Amino acid sequence: MGLKSTVLIDNKQAVPKEFNKISGRYDFATGLSHGYQEDLNYSASLLKLEGHEQVLDLCCGTGKSTSAVLDFIATGKVIGVDNSEGMLVEANKKFQQKSVEGNVEFQLQDAMHLNFPPNSFDAIFMAYGLRNMPDYKVCLQQLFTLLKPGGKLVIHDYSLANTWYARPLWGILGWGFIVPFCTVVSGSSRIFTYLVKSVFKFLSPHQAIELLTQVGFVNAKAYPHKYWRAIFFHAFYGEKPG
Repeated sequence: MGLKSTVLIDNKQAVPKEFNKISGRYDFATGLSHGYQEDLNYSASLLKLEGHEQVLDLCCGTGKSTSAVLDFIATGKVIGVDNSEGMLVEANKKFQQKSVEGNVEFQLQDAMHLNFPPNSFDAIFMAYGLRNMPDYKVCLQQLFTLLKPGGKLVIHDYSLANTWYARPLWGILGWGFIVPFCTVVSGSSRIFTYLVKSVFKFLSPHQAIELLTQVGFVNAKAYPHKYWRAIFFHAFYGEKPG
């Protein structure tokens, strides 16, 4: 188990295939996670959408992040992109009517090599995705290009607060609860073992803001989530200059 999750850390291109294995049980597992959808809804609200925008929901998974964005979209459109066929099957099941109405579309694409022209989107929402990219900066540079001038980006992910107790507490939560519980619920331990290890290696809030600024985003900010989750979860906001 340890060796396989280490391979995922070293070769993140294999991560989508692991999500295929648990796609049918993913919503059930995350539905039992306190604050999961609430945090997504909060992060999506930071985009301050007016309802008419074209929004890219990158690494949309089964569509929980899509749902969060759709709460703020009336006449616009959300394009959900993921590189896991299994997760997109589940997403399409949920949003059949919205797809018919033209408010939602799902596409299978690699987030590191997106097939959209520059200046395509008014906003981009990326939940639990940047951490899984092999090169954070290259990914963000691509997103910067895809945004229209004045466009907004929100990254929603695990990011350990800059306190002495964040890392040990994450270890307790990850190894003591997330891995054993989600293994039982989903039938697979590999992706959740990878999750715990990848969070330890991911950007801190300060590093994320610094990287967004390096790429060219302005007004970069970090927003912690509510209550105890502020230790582990942040939303990162940035704007493309108009």
